[in-house]
Amino acid sequence: MVCQNGEVKKIMKKKWLSVSASSIVIASLLAGCSSGGNSTTPSKAPASTAAATAASTPAAPVTIKFLNWEKASVYQPAIDAFEKKYPNIKVQYVPLVENDSNETLKKIDIMYASGEDFDVFSVNSTPTFSQRATNGMLEPLDAYMSKENVKYEDEYKAEQMKVNGKRYSLPGKFGPWFVILNKTQLDAAGLAVPKSWTWDEFRDYAKKLTKGDGPSKQYGVFFHTWKDYFLLRQYSSPKNQGIMTDDGTKLNADNPLMKSSLELRYVMEHDDKSSKPYQDVITQKIPYRDEYFQGKASMLPTGPWMISEAGGTDKIPATFVTAFAPWPTNNKGDENYSFGSADPLVMSANSKHKQEAYTFLRFLSTEGMGLTKQLSAWKKTDLNKELDQIIAATKTPDKIDKASLVNTLTVSKLPDPPIAVSYAADLEKAYIAESEKYILGATDIDTTLKNIKTNLQKIIDANKK
Repeated sequence: MVCQNGEVKKIMKKKWLSVSASSIVIASLLAGCSSGGNSTTPSKAPASTAAATAASTPAAPVTIKFLNWEKASVYQPAIDAFEKKYPNIKVQYVPLVENDSNETLKKIDIMYASGEDFDVFSVNSTPTFSQRATNGMLEPLDAYMSKENVKYEDEYKAEQMKVNGKRYSLPGKFGPWFVILNKTQLDAAGLAVPKSWTWDEFRDYAKKLTKGDGPSKQYGVFFHTWKDYFLLRQYSSPKNQGIMTDDGTKLNADNPLMKSSLELRYVMEHDDKSSKPYQDVITQKIPYRDEYFQGKASMLPTGPWMISEAGGTDKIPATFVTAFAPWPTNNKGDENYSFGSADPLVMSANSKHKQEAYTFLRFLSTEGMGLTKQLSAWKKTDLNKELDQIIAATKTPDKIDKASLVNTLTVSKLPDPPIAVSYAADLEKAYIAESEKYILGATDIDTTLKNIKTNLQKIIDANKK
């Protein structure tokens, strides 16, 4: 969730007007004709000659600025391919805060409010997207797609959220959430890699994978601090996966899956003792990557960015094989729905080169995304080829169980995105606060749900005024 200071919020609510000055250079071609003595008579070149000269003069390249949080080496292959295909458009890539999307977005907000020049950037979640689309920070893309004569549904396999019926983004890196598993620890416990499983089976796996005591204890699973880990069972549903209902009109707190998601978290920590105590997670600020890759937790529910990391990075090497399992279902036989989407690729409303920025967004969201060694939402992509590229680019490709990964990506389904509300970030913060009280034992489940309804409804009502 991105938090902005008060001053930036005030500035961003103003309308930003950008006036671009254009200069027109008129060239006159003079031809000198000798007639008798030393006098010359100027004459205009034929119109056809002037036009031919203008046509032979290449237009100066336009440079667009692309802001993101990934290291430069991730996007450079795509940028190189784009510049080769479109030689008159250059892309300047700027990673603002490497590997930290929230801090990057804070900097982007400040840059936008200050009138700094940039053209395209990535967004990391529904709340951060809806905030910026509602504030007028993003350029609608509907007219550009209409001009290109393309339909979104013909090009992409994952829908992007809209705001007030308008499309403000194209899909970036894509994929469903899933569960990664330490295959060495699975084998030691005599457990197979699940091809499909329920939350009850997930809980049973966590208990069987837990062993030891004290600082060296191996937990069956690690749950991070994001709101996703308080919505586990909801993410298995084909609709209404969030804090609000899909239509964006009311709280989803009466959904029985919200209650059962919280209860699952509670019993796994307090009764089964198969998940790291949440008190330790928040007070020690435990990184989820460390907990998994150091073998302290056998399973980690997570997202598609962890595919490449499973093969090891410079900072965190892979010392065991990682297997992949689909997001658990609520009931046996249910379809394998999961949370997930594609990071929105967006254009700044203040871009001075909007057509060129759109051209880059279209390239990056289609053939370009595969060159970044990340999954794309482009319908024409070859999944096996994409995975081979991603796996081959890791430090230790043999640490990724490709067969289980292919199965997971093949069976996983994603729902259509919900209608976004501009205050989603505030709702998320309040929901986490109430959920944490329950997990920490400060309130019971009924009081927790009552507080969620009361406190989050206040936020909704305040934003309807």
